Amino acid sequence: MPGETILIADDSAEIRDALADYLKSLGYRVQVAADGRKATALIDSHPFDLVITDMQMPFADGLGVLQAAKHRDADMPVIILTGHPTVESAIGALHEGAYSYLLKPVESLDELGFVVEKALAHRHLTLENRRLMEELRVINSSLAQRVAQQTEQLREAYERLKSLDQMKAQFVSVSSHELRTPLAQMFITADLVQAQLDRGSVMVAKQYLAELVAQGQRLQRLIDNLLDFSAMDRNEFELEKGECGLIEVVRATLDLWRLRIDKKRLQLSVQLPERDIVLTADMARLQHALGQLLDNAIKFTPTGGRMAVGVAGPTPPPWTQPLPSAFAVVAVMDSGPGIPFDKQQAIFQAFTQMDMSDSRRFGGLGMGLAIASRIVLAHGGRLTLKSDPGKGSTFAMWLPMRSGTAPLSRPR
Repeated sequence: MPGETILIADDSAEIRDALADYLKSLGYRVQVAADGRKATALIDSHPFDLVITDMQMPFADGLGVLQAAKHRDADMPVIILTGHPTVESAIGALHEGAYSYLLKPVESLDELGFVVEKALAHRHLTLENRRLMEELRVINSSLAQRVAQQTEQLREAYERLKSLDQMKAQFVSVSSHELRTPLAQMFITADLVQAQLDRGSVMVAKQYLAELVAQGQRLQRLIDNLLDFSAMDRNEFELEKGECGLIEVVRATLDLWRLRIDKKRLQLSVQLPERDIVLTADMARLQHALGQLLDNAIKFTPTGGRMAVGVAGPTPPPWTQPLPSAFAVVAVMDSGPGIPFDKQQAIFQAFTQMDMSDSRRFGGLGMGLAIASRIVLAHGGRLTLKSDPGKGSTFAMWLPMRSGTAPLSRPR
């Protein structure tokens, strides 16, 4: 193909000039060398598309020129010129990587042109094939990477689906157990009430009746948690905000849980500020969230253990805020077993407890902390946990104070 650069190496000036003139007439760029040493020097310093070299030359033979060419460019075609006595050497050069050979004297320049054209076409095909192979390698590598990524995504999706299936099965198992237990207890207690009434033991019947009410309340809490979480999951959760005093929230909520606290003979300490802290919040929702924390503390604190509930504010939060802001905090402390560090994030997920087996010691659906966290988050706050295994836990609801104004307060 015209335009390529060709080196002609031959110690015969007549042959060099004849071949050079002919190839130039075909449009090739040509350089010449009178011996092997000059030829190898030119190859080292200039790029060539093809080399034509005599086999027998001073200082370095055609084989040396061939080796220099292949060292510079393994795809560079080399055509050997040889006389009859060195045909065997030329054939040996073919084994060393020469493209072809021609006998001297070259009687048909057209034959030379044909061989040169074929050699250059072969070079172009080789280079194009290498380029395409490299493109194919890159494409294959990219494809393999994409396949690997998609395979990993599918694996992760499968693991999530499997986890969801496990959660579903676990939820069905746990919820059926948790709902069935108070129902069974209610039926048994109702029979006991009836039996005592039949015997005329009204006082004993009233005691059983109070227990029946407590069991009904437990069942109601379970159902309410299911309904609340379902509404939150469907984004149908709305707050009805108004002025909300935290002391009132704590007192009203403790009244609802006092019976369970007393039944376990828990030592309850309540620390409230001298003046109430009034926020703009949904009081019923905050009572619900605090109730979840109290339920959790009562459940996991051993009989005769300690509980504490406190309110404070304004106080800075334990995390970095983009803008300075003060928070009110409502904290519930227990002297239960504490929570292992590797489970302290997971317990805020729905249907999660430290032990979710059917034979677990503590009941519940594992939704309380998830519901409390979502309620606090909806108020612009956070629910935090501080727990050391064996030393109990402290859950704290951090609720933002009114921005731009001092917090409202009123006497206790």
